[in-house]
Amino acid sequence: MALLEEYSAGVEIIQTINKGRGLIAGKRMETGQLILRQHPYAYVIMATHAPTVCHYCLACPGQPDRPLVKQLLKCGGCKFARYCNKECQKKAWTDHRPECAAIKRVFPGQPVDQTRMVGRILWKRDQNLAKEEEVKIEDLVDHLSKRTKEERGDLDEKVYSFGDYFTYDAMPESDDEMLHLFAIIDCNAVGLNDHKGLQSIGVGIYPMMSLLNHDCNPNCVATNNGVNLELRALRPIEKDEELCISYVDSMETREDRREKLSSQYYFDCECNLCFNGGESEDLKHATAAENMKEESVKYINQFSKDMLKRINKTKERQNWERMSNQVLGTLAQQDCVIADTNVLKLSILNLAVEVQSFLRRQDSALQYAERVAAAYEKLLPKIHPTLGMYLMRVGILQWQLQKNEIAHQTLGKAASIISKTFGEDHSLFKELLGLIHQCRMESHMSKNSQREMRMAKKRAGLRLPEAF
Repeated sequence: MALLEEYSAGVEIIQTINKGRGLIAGKRMETGQLILRQHPYAYVIMATHAPTVCHYCLACPGQPDRPLVKQLLKCGGCKFARYCNKECQKKAWTDHRPECAAIKRVFPGQPVDQTRMVGRILWKRDQNLAKEEEVKIEDLVDHLSKRTKEERGDLDEKVYSFGDYFTYDAMPESDDEMLHLFAIIDCNAVGLNDHKGLQSIGVGIYPMMSLLNHDCNPNCVATNNGVNLELRALRPIEKDEELCISYVDSMETREDRREKLSSQYYFDCECNLCFNGGESEDLKHATAAENMKEESVKYINQFSKDMLKRINKTKERQNWERMSNQVLGTLAQQDCVIADTNVLKLSILNLAVEVQSFLRRQDSALQYAERVAAAYEKLLPKIHPTLGMYLMRVGILQWQLQKNEIAHQTLGKAASIISKTFGEDHSLFKELLGLIHQCRMESHMSKNSQREMRMAKKRAGLRLPEAF
């Protein structure tokens, strides 16, 4: 798989008043427009996913747009890295060669992902493999002065043990330099998702993209296409307007977002949505009817939080029938008091979709999924990756139940959003086009053929793919 060329539609680096450096648009950008594409300075596959993902291109066996990837090849040296073919293994060798020796050096131990990232950064620098960057990795913020004693101790421990992996002779002499590198990864590394855009399987560092500041109502979204990180406009952006992404989940409440931004990114959010709120913020706490008794709302909120803990424990034990009963019982209580857009209700509704799909109760799963989608359409902008992917989820359920006409419409809406948030060359969009074609084809079958198709899906035990 060839890496796409780096690309910029015209961005400029600025010094903001209170957020450090940032990026602004050098010209007007339209919704869905690719603004910036960047290769990672360094990236690694997370150890938890190392056996199942190509360490060069991120492909995995069973990926629809990579049908030739049947089984991953194991590195004969470290036995840790995997590749989808000899070509990827050869292309990865320049970066993997010193890493291969380091992994063998600490065997049977296993280095943490941060250690492997720092190693790759240093090897690239020492071998003069890094091209001249407009933004130098050493100049990225580390927020060391804002770390707690425990956080600083954790970083110190990683620095002290780094020599076992990298060799003490080759390490930079300055502990401050090492602390700086480990802290940079903490604050600036970006999760690399699988081909469906859902599960984080790797981590990369992108110096230019690291200058993007946060806004809870962002005008851009950054998604990875393989190992490349791509920035796209979520709405029209005017020339000289600052480009911002959201560092946290847009579905979280203002209080939760601000807490995460403070504890993980070391700043207090001062965006307009946090200070002035808005309709979407009110909807996240909405009740089922006006003038709901305060004590009833307070009770159901605490009840919902307690049940979420119990349900997740049941999920860990894989007791799916009990989980289903807990979820549906909680919903019965919530329906009387809080609205579907309430974040506590949405958490339970999402669990209902998950457990009903697992139990192959597709009709029930679809019922709850359509409620979640309706809530997302009220809470999120019309062009948002979360909304696009969830509509795809709903469309798949509708297709499984042979509701081809409505599935075709839902998947079409999803495709319109995903083409703008992920791009038309992303494997997720290509997979979606295949589903739309399948729906169109099945909708033109005779009634008898459709009945046979529905029975065949039922016999096969089709359920929502795990990633969705």
